[in-house]
Amino acid sequence: MYLHKLIFQFKILVDKKTFTAAAESLFISQPTLTQNMKRLESALEIPLLVRGSKTISLTVYGESLYQHACLLDRNYQKAMLDIDAIKRSHRQTLVLECGHAWSHGVLFSLTKAYMAKYPQVRIVIKSCNSATGQNHLLKGECDIALGAIPATDNKISAINYIPVFTTRFVLYCSGEHPWAGKKGITEKHLRQSDWVILKHGEDEGEFNDPLLYHMSPESIRFEVYSVSNAITLTQQSHCILALPLQLEQEALRRGLVAIDTAFTFPAFQTGVMYISDVLNYPHKKEFIDTLIASKAMMEKAVLNNESGTMTGDDIP
Repeated sequence: MYLHKLIFQFKILVDKKTFTAAAESLFISQPTLTQNMKRLESALEIPLLVRGSKTISLTVYGESLYQHACLLDRNYQKAMLDIDAIKRSHRQTLVLECGHAWSHGVLFSLTKAYMAKYPQVRIVIKSCNSATGQNHLLKGECDIALGAIPATDNKISAINYIPVFTTRFVLYCSGEHPWAGKKGITEKHLRQSDWVILKHGEDEGEFNDPLLYHMSPESIRFEVYSVSNAITLTQQSHCILALPLQLEQEALRRGLVAIDTAFTFPAFQTGVMYISDVLNYPHKKEFIDTLIASKAMMEKAVLNNESGTMTGDDIP
């Protein structure tokens, strides 16, 4: 129990990034937290932290312990939720975190049969980017994350990654925009333009999506969290908007025009991310299986979309 308490404090320290913020969150003094971290390192006989003047970083031992600390906390949270569900006879719950391409594109059509089969399951859907989704998986704050699959070097060993389809971003503007109908818009043009940036509910810091485009903060005019609002603002301004390929039909239907660029944004894999213990719940396992089974259909739909032949009936 002694080490478990110290490991929990270590996790909070890493989450909060400074001793001051972590101590406030734990309702203990900063010297006490500092001393407890030294006790933890002494008990494990390994260095966990590299202490800087203002922030901390982790050693390789610290990185590993943090992942396990997240799992411990996740299991604790799951235990409390399960006990509460038994006491209160709540519905079974499935908590998803996903990006706009899923929630506004394909998720509901792919899972229509699942939702009909499990009417007793309460489904909670949170808007989240891929990096935050993985962090919440480790913390036990969601069951399944749907988003961009990271490169091999950036994958977390505790998480399972199953690609479902390949996608990329497309740029849009209003029909009155000077670029509407023009060919070969260059990166120089993009650097001179204002942007509408579509974010997620829990994005942190400046917008910097390596899958999209590196624009300066000064070029961002509107920062919004709703697909509908982003499209409306693009319609009524001379800004440009980047959307995943899965939202093309919605963008065109709402009157936006795809921008013809002199380059193509890189394609990336997107799919299902989860921790193995979620498979112990049949309704959660079947949800994952449902999405994995749709892989062939999704790849076909994306190919049709890129060739300009996709219709609303191409996605089941």
